[in-house]
Amino acid sequence: VRTIEDFKEFFYVPWVVYKDDPFWVPPFWREYDNFFRLSNPFWRHAEVKLFIAKRNNIACGRIAVFIDHMFWKIIGEKIGFFGFFESIEDYETMNSLFEVVKQWMRSKGIKKIWGPINGRIDIGCGFLYKGFDEPPSILSSYSPRYYLDFVEKLGMKPLRDQLLYKVDLDKPLSVELELSARNCLDNGIHIRKFNRLRANRELKWWIPFMIDVFSNHWGYIPVSYDEVKTRFGIREIRWFIDPSLFIIAEVDKKPIAFLWATPDYNQIFRKMDGKINARNYIKFLFNKHNINIGKLHLIGIKEEYRNQGIASCLNYYVLREMQKREYKLAEIGWVDEKNEASIRILEKANAKPYKRYRVYELKL
Repeated sequence: VRTIEDFKEFFYVPWVVYKDDPFWVPPFWREYDNFFRLSNPFWRHAEVKLFIAKRNNIACGRIAVFIDHMFWKIIGEKIGFFGFFESIEDYETMNSLFEVVKQWMRSKGIKKIWGPINGRIDIGCGFLYKGFDEPPSILSSYSPRYYLDFVEKLGMKPLRDQLLYKVDLDKPLSVELELSARNCLDNGIHIRKFNRLRANRELKWWIPFMIDVFSNHWGYIPVSYDEVKTRFGIREIRWFIDPSLFIIAEVDKKPIAFLWATPDYNQIFRKMDGKINARNYIKFLFNKHNINIGKLHLIGIKEEYRNQGIASCLNYYVLREMQKREYKLAEIGWVDEKNEASIRILEKANAKPYKRYRVYELKL
């Protein structure tokens, strides 16, 4: 990919791959434009190459390869990522893309490839491995089953799984969650909503807070304030944040934990064909109150306050709010398969494993 026209072909490959798939949610051009433009601070320590495969002069496959020099420095090993992979169900097309990837990686002295990882692990990773009978929720990836057959035939091995859980909101919440919420309040913890009208002020504490609390997660790469702000800008906050579903726990007016959830906007985005325009914006405003699924994206707790029931407390507040809105289901993710503490908390909330995403490794 060398020109803007090539990039447009790269972007529109999924429309070819998923043209008959009722579950697929078209991405927005703006997401790609923001991420791949050179002004993104991510490219200060990373590099990327984009490739497309064509048949009869129509782009029918694509892949991106990434090198993150900061990641190399942290783990002490040269590992490359592949991501944004899409292809029609054709072995020759898929194999041709990976042959180019392997050749490029070897030229950089790389001996291992992980993927799919869309640049950073926290941006999006994993092929859908379980849960093909449901459409993807907001900020969840989606891929066809035949990708799994291909990568395993290619010799890739499972590296790590990420899980999504679901909670049936038609049923009462667990007593343990409610007790945790009461205990938090009794112990002087104050719960408040995100102040969207003062989004700049909120971002000033939230971004450093988030960078700190996720530093021990699998695949974590130190991220700059500018990188996070590029992804979660003021316009995105005002469009995307639902204050009643973004709650903060405080002690002495200082944040000690947060939980960020949203309605599952994909119920609307699925019908917008990847376009942000006046017509679709009106459609969004008129239909957002009809959403009946919630998505819990991130929970972060300062280390000295962990294992004190705060996670259960925050989950309770958000799930209760979703019940008040008559949501039928809450989806919780991403949860690392080896994050035993989070899994125990979800089991207390009567959450059930729902979908599984798998990251693979290929040794060169």
